[in-house]
Amino acid sequence: MPSVKMKLALAQAYEKARAETGGQVADYIPELATADPDLLAVAACSVDGSVEALGDAAHEFTIQSISKPFAYALALADHGAEAVHRKVGVEPTGDAFNSIIRLEKGTNRPQNPMINAGAIAVTSMIQPRGKQSALDRMLELVALAAGRDRVQVDLPVNLSEKESGHRNRAIAHLMKHFRMLDAHVDEILDLYFQQCSILVSCRDLAVMAATLANQGVNPVTGKRVFPAQVVPSVLTVMLTCGLYDSAGEFAYHAGLPAKSGVSGGMIGVSPGDAGLAAFAPRLDKRGHSVAGMCAMRDLSRSLELHSFGTRASDRASHSPIDLGATLAKAHAAAQDDPRGEVASYIPDLAEADPQLFGLAICTIDGQEAQAGDADTPFTLQAAANPFTYALALGARGIESLHRRVGFEPSGNPFNAIMFDPATNRPFNPLSNAGAIATCALIPGNDSTTRLNHVLTGLGKFAGQPRMNVDLRVLLAEREAGERNHAIACLLRNFDVIHDEQAALDLYLQQCSVIVTTRQLARMGATLAAGGSNPITKAHAIESAYVKHVLALMYTCGLHDGSGQFAFDVGVAAKSGISGGLLAVVPGRFAIAAYSPRVDEKGTSVRGAQAIGSVIAALDAKLFASDRTSTHLGQQSGS
Repeated sequence: MPSVKMKLALAQAYEKARAETGGQVADYIPELATADPDLLAVAACSVDGSVEALGDAAHEFTIQSISKPFAYALALADHGAEAVHRKVGVEPTGDAFNSIIRLEKGTNRPQNPMINAGAIAVTSMIQPRGKQSALDRMLELVALAAGRDRVQVDLPVNLSEKESGHRNRAIAHLMKHFRMLDAHVDEILDLYFQQCSILVSCRDLAVMAATLANQGVNPVTGKRVFPAQVVPSVLTVMLTCGLYDSAGEFAYHAGLPAKSGVSGGMIGVSPGDAGLAAFAPRLDKRGHSVAGMCAMRDLSRSLELHSFGTRASDRASHSPIDLGATLAKAHAAAQDDPRGEVASYIPDLAEADPQLFGLAICTIDGQEAQAGDADTPFTLQAAANPFTYALALGARGIESLHRRVGFEPSGNPFNAIMFDPATNRPFNPLSNAGAIATCALIPGNDSTTRLNHVLTGLGKFAGQPRMNVDLRVLLAEREAGERNHAIACLLRNFDVIHDEQAALDLYLQQCSVIVTTRQLARMGATLAAGGSNPITKAHAIESAYVKHVLALMYTCGLHDGSGQFAFDVGVAAKSGISGGLLAVVPGRFAIAAYSPRVDEKGTSVRGAQAIGSVIAALDAKLFASDRTSTHLGQQSGS
């Protein structure tokens, strides 16, 4: 990244952040309440080692929760992903950072490593090595990542954290009860409070973020801090969970893996480009720096760093590969997977042949390949949601639409009757509740006009004049749709929609649209290509909206399985209970699958397995690394 461009972007972001005077300094840890609320710094470090900073960039403050992704990386390097994820999951929760733990059903794990509960579980895995204590290892880790000889713990803040940390103590005791912690609670919490109390500056944070952007190598010192293969895992969890109950909205607007701390620090990572940092102690109600969030969003926009944007996709590798052979191999490997059951609560879906299995890919330049039952028709179900959302965005715009529906992954099933308690809005547009609210914003004075708007719009995505509705499935949807009717009534009660029957009718109609796997791949490829169908060249969505649709698919597209799919497969995706599954790699291609046997979260089992295999073969993960394995602290190669 050119230094001149970075300097200009930082200066603009700094000036905008200076105008942000809202928020309050954190006071639940008494020592943090003594911070000067007018401090402000922004900094950036490119992967070539250039560092730029403005404002109070040398002022030291405690790292707080920004330590979490680095501790998580250390635990992954020490123990491997399988062992770490026996203790903690990777799903967003929609809850605040210090929420009393919502344990994953059947596993007793905290849902991700970025909330306090998950971070405490991760900290418990950092063990002494040789003559180094666990604390020494954390101090060395932060110093290596920041490019400093040493860092230290702020003792007054540490003692203040320890004396006021009753909520974290309760969380730790509950996890001990559920056998998620092996060591003594006080011993684990001592290390957790110490790691949160390490002193850093805004400049340090920018270099630490750049170390993640540079696949684990500190770009200033040239020293390897993490094995490259752990970095994609860290970045994925930062994007989906790093800002807790603001993670979805930040991913939507800024599109960067990020992490905040209640002392006012914040980092953002643009893989292959730069690490960004901000510091301003005034926080919003969710614990994030008000000015820091402003600066990060502005830097992402001005430097075009959105992970699902055009410039980000231009960085992708486009190595030639035999698409047909790759697809056929993935199809064959997943063919005999016996898991999952055909969805039964809508009778017509229950009649599907469980052996059907189609796979299709479409690139942004119109290359296609298929395997299996790629031309067998099925109904879109919830796989229609991102496309109807795109149509509503085009008709209403972001601000108008999102007054009625949020951005956040909730950690809830697709059909949950749950709303954001602060706003009474659906958490996001891809859940049933959010999709019904979105359907209410499709323009038209009557039901026919609204339906035609959707069918014609979906047709543009698929490269067809228009799509058609399966009347039998629609009637079955209506017959079995009491849960969705209840959701629509509640949306009307909360003034999210004004005509629950009209919104529900259109929602069920879009779910009943007939599609093939080949067509679904073309629909996804329209998003991958920036909004125009790569076969027909028909314009389906404004290019400026595409990154927002893909961000939602990445964080929310598989509902309470979104985090795990992002972690395992690493691409934006959307599922439907008919067995359809779509994955999109911006700037490259889309891949679709159809296999009616779905898991308990409503996702095609064979489809997910096959798509994961293709993504891995094409090295198409959003945060793919070079997979080079080296030890902590080892000098990087040339």
